[in-house]
Order: sequence, then C-alpha cells, then structure tokens
Amino acid sequence: MSEKDLWNVERVTADAYRLLVPDRRIFFNEPSFTQLNMDKVDSLHYLVIKKRESPRFAVIIGQVDKTGKCPFSAPYSYPVSIREDAVVRDYDLALSAIETYCLDNGMESIKFVFPPLIYDESCLSTWISCLYRAGYTALHMDINYTLDLNRLNQKDYEMLVSSKGRKHLRKAVKLGIAIIHCDTEELEKEAYKIIVDNHSAKGRPTHLSFEQLQDTFALVHHDTFLARLNGEGIASMIYYQITKEIVQCIYSGYRLEYSNSGVMNYLSWYAIRHYGDRGFRYIDRATATEDSVPNYGLCDFKDSIGGKRSLKYTFIKELRVQRAMEDFYKSFE
Repeated sequence: MSEKDLWNVERVTADAYRLLVPDRRIFFNEPSFTQLNMDKVDSLHYLVIKKRESPRFAVIIGQVDKTGKCPFSAPYSYPVSIREDAVVRDYDLALSAIETYCLDNGMESIKFVFPPLIYDESCLSTWISCLYRAGYTALHMDINYTLDLNRLNQKDYEMLVSSKGRKHLRKAVKLGIAIIHCDTEELEKEAYKIIVDNHSAKGRPTHLSFEQLQDTFALVHHDTFLARLNGEGIASMIYYQITKEIVQCIYSGYRLEYSNSGVMNYLSWYAIRHYGDRGFRYIDRATATEDSVPNYGLCDFKDSIGGKRSLKYTFIKELRVQRAMEDFYKSFE
C-alpha cells in the first residue's frame, strides 16, 4: 500500500464538522455561516481528510454544477489543518485526496480563494506552494490592504500616514464630523442605505440585502459606524470580527457630494482607535483590485490611511484534464 492510499476523505454533517474541527480559524469557515448561504449552491460538502482514521485537515466545498468552490459565498476560505504537527507532505497528500473526492462526486474543476497571509501564514503559505506544485493556475492575484494596529493606533497617527491622508483627516476634524456606533436596526438601515447608494452610483453590486446582512449579523460580532455632519448621515462602514485578532471592513460608502470632505479617512482613523484600544491586531481593509485589475483611486485611498499591501490568491484547476491524463497513462500499464 502506498502512502497516498492511507489518506481518505469523509463527508460529514455540519454538526459533526463542528465537533471534529474545533478550530475553524476564521468566521467564513464556520458551518453556521455556510449553512446560512447553502441555497447558493447545488450541494454542500463538509469534508474531513484523514490519514487512516486520524483527522488531519478539513474543508467546506460548495458544489455549483460541475465546479467545487471554496468559498462559495464569502471573500475567502481555505482548508484548515486540524493538527499542529502537519508537515508539508501531509498537505500534498491531503490535496490529492480532496481532488479525488471531488472527481468522484461530479466536480470537474475546483476553485480556491485564499485570505491574505496575515490570517494563518504558515498554513496558507503551505497551501499556496502545494497548489502551485499540483498544477493549479493562479487565476487572480489581488492586492489586499491591512492596517497594522500596533503601528497605527498612536497619538501621532496623522504623522504616520501620507501627506494626502493627513490633509483629508484634518479637513474632516475641522468640519466637525460625528461618528455614531449604530446600536439599533434603524441606524444600521440608515448606514446600509448610504453604502447601497454609493455602490449603485459607481456601478458596483451590493451582494447582500439588508435582511441578509441582518441574518449574518446574528452569527458574527460586528460593528456599524455612521458618520454624520450637521445631523445628516454622509458615510458609513461595516465590520465583521473574522478572528480574535482581526476585523474586516465588509462594506463602506459615502454620499458622493461629500467625496472631498475627508470623511472616509476620519472613519478609518476612528476604526483604528476603536479596535486598537480593544486589543485587536489588524484591520483587513480588503482588496483594491477587481480580478487583479487595480482601482487606482481605491489603492491611493487605502495607501493614504496607512494600509500595507499583500496578496490574496485565487487558484483554479481543471480536474477532469488530470483524470483523463491519469487514465491515459494507466492504459499502458
């Protein structure tokens, strides 16, 4: 028996997955979140990858037609290591087992969208190497921005950012913009509408309705910040707590007539103080690219608030091609 034959994949229920995988690492790996969105896929696969009978890795895959997606309704997700002593060869063998399972269950291709490395550097670095060596195509390499709260949550924050960011922040302070931490559905709806109007004006989708957003709020620690000027809502930001140390800005937007008010710089500074004072390590400000193509204005803004760039990878592989090649070579054995 080869070492590869020692590895197998077991499909389990959402409840069993919770028990077998005690550390799911990030919110988007939570069964509660994937169950909420299961109507977006044809079938949902909670998979535990085992060596003999010992669970080693776990992954949630949504099947849409003949494609397996991880994630299927989130900015990112990834297979997690159950054991801290997993070696690089274990990752390679686990991936091979996942691919075999997908092919055996009607998935002819598989797509992974990974988070930036700050979330789980050792595990994610290993998966990226593993997928590259296994013949996956890097479909996208998006620029993702992170705010390091240890560096930026300082009294002299404005001196740590670019002159452009400093100028906009000072402008907002001078205007007397007030920040409200939304604690009612009415306030959250007001903040959400600003975001939807902003996205619509810029031709960008808002993937979640307010009702869907509320359903997700019920599962995750979150914050909605609303900026007002003279009593009028002019901008807002929504954050999810993704890990114990990292929050992500899920949505943000402003009324276009206030684009030069500095309000977004002010909201960003407010979030840095809010989360930094509460012991968080990073704010994930998400990507400033769309399918690898930069939005230069968005890049400039995220640079101006002190963001540091990293890469967020999307990989894809046509598994049916691999299976066809394997079958071809087997015919000569």
